[in-house]
Amino acid sequence: MPFQYGPFTFDETGIAGIRQVGGVYGLAKPTGDGYYRILYVGKTGNLPERLRVHLNNPPVSGITHFFAEAIDGDAARTQREYALVQEFQPVGNTLLK
Repeated sequence: MPFQYGPFTFDETGIAGIRQVGGVYGLAKPTGDGYYRILYVGKTGNLPERLRVHLNNPPVSGITHFFAEAIDGDAARTQREYALVQEFQPVGNTLLK
């Protein structure tokens, strides 16, 4: 499984449980069969701060959950973000191209 933490509900309560660390995250919605569709993947130096930005201004509609993975170092986060975008091809990332 590519994400180590989650799913969490994409609301203030879910975000409040995340430590202030750098990492990558996926914004998702359930598919109805016990899985999630990743709608957007991002990286940040502060997970809860960035997730709150998206909570107030979602990059795509339909987000109900998020996953997060703590990763030290911007270069490592960039590599992981790239790999996850390639794997999941989230609609929110492809719309930004």
